[in-house]
Amino acid sequence: MNPTQPLSKKTIGILALLLVAAVAIYFGATKQSKEARLAEISVVPKPCLDLRGIGKQTYEIQRDQPNAFGIVQVDVDPIDVEEGETQTITVKVRDDGNNIITKKSGVTANIATDNKNTAAAAFVMRLAEDSEDGSSLLTTWEGSWIRDDTNCHTYMETITAINDKGEEAKVDLSFK
Repeated sequence: MNPTQPLSKKTIGILALLLVAAVAIYFGATKQSKEARLAEISVVPKPCLDLRGIGKQTYEIQRDQPNAFGIVQVDVDPIDVEEGETQTITVKVRDDGNNIITKKSGVTANIATDNKNTAAAAFVMRLAEDSEDGSSLLTTWEGSWIRDDTNCHTYMETITAINDKGEEAKVDLSFK
């Protein structure tokens, strides 16, 4: 072949084919090495957060307006409920206007855990006790749920009470 003579179509075709093959091999090897590096990186789970307390825990709720309708105490028994076990929640609600809380209005609980962001459990509590001291009505409500999820990172209970006037009181308790 004469160095001054132009390349033939056959030679150009072979060079183009070799160039395409070299690029394909290069990018294929690069992709495989990236996948191999990603496979070597292990996912380390976050360590579990410590639970705040064990056994039965009582929470006295401080309110901006102590003489208004609201949740004044929540008992969680046990706070360190294990998977498959039952937890009982007792709620005391005070209404200085002596407005009653009926089954229709009621007290509810929603529990959020690691894998159940909407609600691990949601239930309406039953009236356990009511009393009057002349100026206010104090009702005690109770409910329970069976834990069926982990609570390594998220463990929260939202308690909501509604009186017969439609007034709502809500408390969020976060244990992790």
